[in-house]
Amino acid sequence: MKNDSQAMAVIEAILFAAGDPVSINSLMKITELSEVEIIDLCENLSEKYLNQQDSGLCLRRIEDKYCITTKAEYKEYLARLFRPEHLPGLSNAAYETLAAIAYNQPVTKSQIELIRGVNSDQLVNRLVDRGYVIETGNLDLPGKPAVFSTTEKFLLEFGLSSVDELPTINLLMYDTIENLQDEVNVNE
Repeated sequence: MKNDSQAMAVIEAILFAAGDPVSINSLMKITELSEVEIIDLCENLSEKYLNQQDSGLCLRRIEDKYCITTKAEYKEYLARLFRPEHLPGLSNAAYETLAAIAYNQPVTKSQIELIRGVNSDQLVNRLVDRGYVIETGNLDLPGKPAVFSTTEKFLLEFGLSSVDELPTINLLMYDTIENLQDEVNVNE
């Protein structure tokens, strides 16, 4: 490529056309640029969008991927465009279940039930249907229970680059509950 401006335009075109997040490795293969060059160009592109007051777009990094998304301040307008009439919003119980998964992933349905204190099978299934959660494997235990984790859609919708950006909350941690149970059992 002739210059950084052209390379940035190529990356922008790739991300726009892809629609979904594109990994740094894929961008390296497509553009034949190094990882450092890709990251620098994406940072410059991100700054360009931030400085454009008349643009509704921004560049987001999600773990090792980049994507072009709309700015958060326009969410209300986009919700009107994409409002799924047949899908009601998530309930408080669904948000609670989603938080339990996000903070403890990968996590089983029985661990979620222990965290919440109630059966959460239906809620986990609903979150899978909505694309916020995905089954990521099975534990090597009797019955081979499925484990669940959050998806890129979860990160995008909640404005996170990775689950590491979640605020610290010890009350929702499976390990915290398990330790409390052990303490109660010892004291009995």
